[in-house]
Amino acid sequence: MNRKLLLLLAGLMVAASAQQPSSNFTGGKVTRLEENPPGQIGYFHFDAGARTKWHVHEKGQLVFVEEGVGLAQEKGGPIVELHAGQAIWCPPGVAHWHGAAPDKGGTQYNVTRGTIKWLDEVSDQEYHGKTVPKP
Repeated sequence: MNRKLLLLLAGLMVAASAQQPSSNFTGGKVTRLEENPPGQIGYFHFDAGARTKWHVHEKGQLVFVEEGVGLAQEKGGPIVELHAGQAIWCPPGVAHWHGAAPDKGGTQYNVTRGTIKWLDEVSDQEYHGKTVPKP
């Protein structure tokens, strides 16, 4: 075979293999959107009683409790108690806080996109309000 044909065949094989579905997925096409997706992932341990200040995320925030007990509240809403494996979504532009329970610490992954605007501290009165379980 001549060199051009070999290069063409090699290129087609590479292109075909790049389009092959991964053996790690099934049931349809799965496409990675970006190699380095936008946003930040924070990994925090909150001691019992520790919490963030009120804050707002430009494009929202996902809070996932890995272990322990977490609390989260959107301004004007109930304080939601989260246990290991549970997550909440704080929509863009909504003031909220999150942290640990008063008597139990917890570890959280926080996924954020866009800017963060920090607001006032969460008062002890706000923090110690009635909690509700995650629905």
